[in-house]
Amino acid sequence: MKQNGNILVVDDSGTNLLLLQRLLEDEGYEVEAYENPKEALKYVYKHKKLDLILLDIMMPELDGFKFLEELSQDNQLRKIPVVMVTAKNDRASEKKALSMGAVGYMSKPLDIRKLLAVIREQIG
Repeated sequence: MKQNGNILVVDDSGTNLLLLQRLLEDEGYEVEAYENPKEALKYVYKHKKLDLILLDIMMPELDGFKFLEELSQDNQLRKIPVVMVTAKNDRASEKKALSMGAVGYMSKPLDIRKLLAVIREQIG
């Protein structure tokens, strides 16, 4: 079943970006993908009509937590659901992300079916 929705993927690994972008586009989603979190943040400020953000935590210059913090400063942007997709597999990071407003937390390697279920749940 083809899905509708605009998803931003932010991950400093080009391989992860490409895989997620292809997977989501095959599902019918419109996808923007950024390796550079600062560029991704600029994109978000310009195009506030996003349905979901998939966000890595460990990135240079601007980590996922700082990215979430930036989103929370804007009344419109804080409403965009954010799912953390990260290699950090510890409860403290998960708790921190969820307390900062993330709607989901998934550890790499990803369970693709679970990821798609979370996305569908958020986008509808």
